[in-house]
Amino acid sequence: MSNDSLQVFIVDDEQEIRDSLSKFFTFHGFKVSVYADAKSYLEELNQEEVGCLVSDIDMDQMNGIELQAQLRKLKCIRPTIFITGHANVDVAVKAMKLGAVDFIEKPFDPDILLAKVMTTIELFAEKIATLNRFRLLTKKEAEVFYCAVRGDKNRRIADQLFISLPTVEAHRSRVMKKMQAKSIAELVRASVLIDQFGS
Repeated sequence: MSNDSLQVFIVDDEQEIRDSLSKFFTFHGFKVSVYADAKSYLEELNQEEVGCLVSDIDMDQMNGIELQAQLRKLKCIRPTIFITGHANVDVAVKAMKLGAVDFIEKPFDPDILLAKVMTTIELFAEKIATLNRFRLLTKKEAEVFYCAVRGDKNRRIADQLFISLPTVEAHRSRVMKKMQAKSIAELVRASVLIDQFGS
């Protein structure tokens, strides 16, 4: 994965930190979006954009933990790396339970943060892309998708969903196209990722 396809979202109420991280990631070829508070980030949230959220924890109005809780309610699977100047075990555990992938204390080595962001995006890119493709399916197509990954044949799917065989074949074709799958095995792999993160 090349850096020019990567994006990082920075949320921190300290302008010095925002400016420093923005310049650093831009220098390394990232597309950077910067927010002074959690509310602004939520207002502009677009889950189709693949990237990594780097957020401070200690912020006014809505702190990082509250932001992560809200993102979880929205079923946002964009990975989060928290940075903070006042780390403690309880906060770290709470952040991880809410879905954060890492936790870094200030001051930190920016190269270490860069490596963590790169690794995190690479791990999550396929998962995010798969879930976004699944969200393009209609309700009926999603039903056909789950029947197909269970190994049901077209006739059985037609009987279960009370639709005609030609309709099943049409839905199945669209499912394969939208999910960019060339085989049932690839659909099954996609279903595992979807079940891990929810739809």
